Amino acid sequence: MFDIGAVRLGQFVLHSGRRSPIYFDLRLLVSYPAVLRQVAAAYALVLRRLQFDILAAYPYAGLPIGTAIALEMNIPLIYPRKTAKSYGTGKQVEGVWQVGQRAVVIEDLITSGDSILQAIAALKAASLQVEDAVVLIDREQSGREMLAQAGYNLHAIISMRQMLGILERHNRITAS
Repeated sequence: MFDIGAVRLGQFVLHSGRRSPIYFDLRLLVSYPAVLRQVAAAYALVLRRLQFDILAAYPYAGLPIGTAIALEMNIPLIYPRKTAKSYGTGKQVEGVWQVGQRAVVIEDLITSGDSILQAIAALKAASLQVEDAVVLIDREQSGREMLAQAGYNLHAIISMRQMLGILERHNRITAS
């Protein structure tokens, strides 16, 4: 991911408002099909251990990842909108699902947990059950704890600390 520019070093303001010397631009995955396929396979390894009926990918970065996972695993995908449509059907959740189905939230990463909790709220309002969320990267900035306090399980493919350790061992970054 470092090689495609999805891991950037510098000074960044995150969606949460926090400042960070590292930024994960996972929206770039859509431009690298081979990398996106590898990411989907990594999610699939985690997802095969969970109990769920349907994938629920949160826009924007989570949606292409969710689509790749749906194709990899042949599992239906829905997506909760950030706001309900003001035209057409007016749906807050797009796709086909049945009341009571178990959805697993797919997101690119977690920082504070706010976006995943927003996704869960929209899914629950649509009468879906949610217990789990899966992310590629846990930034380790209290998101896991926030989800746990709300009664949800977070499954991360890799933590930020692990990612930085791998990059350092492969001489992509230095400890300083």
